[in-house]
Amino acid sequence: MKKLITAAIVALSFAGTAAADPIYIDVGVDFGGNANTAAGSTTTGWLNQLSILYTSASEITDNDGDGFLSVGDTILSTGGILNSNFAGLGDLTSNLVNSFEPAAIGAFGPSDNDFNTDWGLTFGFDDLAGYWTGTGMAYTSGTISMYYYNINTMTSVSDFVRLFDLNVNGGGDTGTSTVLSGLLSNFGDAGSVNGVDAGDVFNTALGSFQDYTEEAPSNTVYFNASQDTQPLTGLNFVNGVASIGGTHNGSINFQVPEPTSIAILGLGLLGFAGARRRKS
Repeated sequence: MKKLITAAIVALSFAGTAAADPIYIDVGVDFGGNANTAAGSTTTGWLNQLSILYTSASEITDNDGDGFLSVGDTILSTGGILNSNFAGLGDLTSNLVNSFEPAAIGAFGPSDNDFNTDWGLTFGFDDLAGYWTGTGMAYTSGTISMYYYNINTMTSVSDFVRLFDLNVNGGGDTGTSTVLSGLLSNFGDAGSVNGVDAGDVFNTALGSFQDYTEEAPSNTVYFNASQDTQPLTGLNFVNGVASIGGTHNGSINFQVPEPTSIAILGLGLLGFAGARRRKS
């Protein structure tokens, strides 16, 4: 009986906790490069994270009017692909998910299903907001939208399929990088990718991102995004605003806590174990 109680407590302790999870991406077509798949010929293999490349433009506001970067000065950033800044398909060479980790290696690595040959992923944001703490920027809000596109048929930004939004609710500079965190929402926008509902393109072992979040109100998919930090030196404030820009490398990974049903199961096992022990 002691072993059963211990097992139930372990199950309960892990229920509802978040840890980085492998994902696979279902694009509804076997484009090729599919030696090792996660769930059939239309998917990639298991992936740990997405590597990203993007350009950004930011405005820093001198809130206290001292002419220098000081505590409380705010930042508002745009980056990636947006309707307002899309100048042509060439923009996708510097604003995209540029690789998967782990990458496809021969016949034994995870499948990329001809990623960045026939299809790709990109993203954009125009409201990433934060403030200067005295040592770095702390970020408080922003919405990053993730898109799918078919390289062979896309002609404009209107051909993107929005998959989900990454809602930033925290993060900041670590000294060498900027780490953002938050949760996912707005899956799919009623769109589809080669017959796959847009909300079902990204998947974990617990199901698609959209299906998982619809199982119970408490289920949430989280993300962490890390990218190199641009040094804020030599700022030139004009009428209280300094403009900066840069190109960033980084990565995104996802966390999917175990569903509430697992926590309920843990409680059930714990109660059952206690009842059995009292009878013995």
